[in-house]
Amino acid sequence: MRRGLISWSRDEVPLSVLEGRVVRLQERMRAAELGAVLVYTSFARPSAVAWLTHFVPYWNEALLVVFPTGAPVLLAAFSKRVHDWIRSVSHLGEVRSAPDLGRATAAFLKERPPQPPRIGVLELDTLPWPVAEPLVKSEYGRGLVDATGLFASIRQPADEVEIRLARRAATIAVQTFKAIPTEAKHASELLSALERSARLDGAEEVLPRLAPDLRADATLRRLEGDALLGERYAVELSVAYKATWVRITRCVSTQAVPPSWRGAADRFVETVERLNEANLSLEPQFGPGKTVAWTLETCRGSPPLSIVATGETPSPLALPGGSLACLSLQLDLDDGPWLGGAPLILGSGGQPSRLLIS
Repeated sequence: MRRGLISWSRDEVPLSVLEGRVVRLQERMRAAELGAVLVYTSFARPSAVAWLTHFVPYWNEALLVVFPTGAPVLLAAFSKRVHDWIRSVSHLGEVRSAPDLGRATAAFLKERPPQPPRIGVLELDTLPWPVAEPLVKSEYGRGLVDATGLFASIRQPADEVEIRLARRAATIAVQTFKAIPTEAKHASELLSALERSARLDGAEEVLPRLAPDLRADATLRRLEGDALLGERYAVELSVAYKATWVRITRCVSTQAVPPSWRGAADRFVETVERLNEANLSLEPQFGPGKTVAWTLETCRGSPPLSIVATGETPSPLALPGGSLACLSLQLDLDDGPWLGGAPLILGSGGQPSRLLIS
């Protein structure tokens, strides 16, 4: 269950922006001759529905139905007691109770037959089978098509509203790093301080991963128990604010900051500036340390962040300039590993990418 406060600020996310996003999707639907698009949402896959309507589930699941015209309809497997809350935090034409989500969706489509009968489903292959089965077996089963590419074509580049929200999320993360106790000896002390700072600063969600002792292992992981902190450790924070996620990674030293880390940070900035819509790979370069691994992520669908490219896998997809993305980089320095990560705006038209915050 999500634990942060979810609310809708019309100043931060104007109604007109949400409506404009839906209109863009509807224009592509009409061009593709789709009578409806179905978008599934859950705690783990909230981002597509949130981008269109601002609705983010604390728990449970729902399915958004978008017709070629008109406001979207949310079929929600939630108690009717929370329908007023759903309406207060999102922009929808209608909210319907749907305890059995798959059967309710099939019945709703029969009540409002899509014209034309072809129905696009975002991420069709990953739609949970209890939801998918009644749809596949319905009279509309033959008309189901995957709409992942169609949705991705309008999802990026990011608009100014999303960039502002991402900048706010990144600011929360930066302030959270400043709250790290200097005398912390155990991961539990560190994690409690991070959680407290991020939540009080307005984060809807904060997911930390740690490499508790960089001299022993540079692998970032979620800790189920406690662990001793080494002299050098790394922290990755994934922070959500108003349904917009960023990921930031920092190294921490309990002693003086190693000079090599400053050089690594400069190299990270230079690496960001080399990325652009025509180049989503990191070529071998001069500078401190050897590149061990890197990952470029963005939001293209329901997951908050999806991998676009890595050091092992070149990007199979284009990413337009102006896209909001997160770069994570691991270097092997002469005095040990270094990890860094930050959100960026991808460059275009010969312009370099730029970090969202300095």
